[in-house]
Amino acid sequence: MTQAWALLLALLSGAPAESAPAPTQPPCPEPAPSLLFHSCWGRARAELLLFPEDTLPATTAAGRQLTITGAYTGRDRRAGDKPNPVGLFIHSESAINETLARMDGVLVLSPDTLTLHHRARVTLDGTPYDLREPTQRQRFTESARAAGLGVLQSHLLVVDGVSDVTDTEGAPRFTRRILFTKDGAWGVYQTKTALTLHDATEAVLRAHAPEMALNLDMGSYDYCRLSIAGTIRNCGYRALSDTDLLSNLLVLRLE
Repeated sequence: MTQAWALLLALLSGAPAESAPAPTQPPCPEPAPSLLFHSCWGRARAELLLFPEDTLPATTAAGRQLTITGAYTGRDRRAGDKPNPVGLFIHSESAINETLARMDGVLVLSPDTLTLHHRARVTLDGTPYDLREPTQRQRFTESARAAGLGVLQSHLLVVDGVSDVTDTEGAPRFTRRILFTKDGAWGVYQTKTALTLHDATEAVLRAHAPEMALNLDMGSYDYCRLSIAGTIRNCGYRALSDTDLLSNLLVLRLE
């Protein structure tokens, strides 16, 4: 019986109409070797660290904490001979790098929220910004700084649920780590084997059907520390104490 017929019969008979079914929440994926973190597993918190100004976070005896490389680190150095993140990078109300890279992906985060955007349509407090336009980029930077948000750039792999990566013959294969968002939630996917960027994108699409997905820096800058109930595991290339070359890290926590 359709909802419209139920309502009509209820009006004619005086009986209460059938209530509409409650909206269902998307299923929460289970932890797995390829899924290092998901915000639906608890109260999720996010933080962007800048090195060498910041230090590695202390681990706790409870919950889950994932500390991973975020944006790429450039060959150029910033003031004080410090490592410089590639692309637009905002941290602790400071614009560390105001140069917009040619990468399409933009991550915006606060302690309570994490969102991924195309650089041509970044939304902040309901206002859209095309960061390719200098005046709009300046206004966005000022608004993000005033709000104390973290911002970084990287390659956008999935845009509105569709792969944005071309399958290129002879493309290099590496273990890949991908930050993705879907239905207001977010997670970190890591490939089980070395894959091309195209194949890694197809893998995360099959596994989680994300709306947006962003490539995270790996290679020689690959840092990954996973703490579960106080037990720490190195899930990356670099030693857990080795942050000398890094310009930034993402810290994701469940409380």
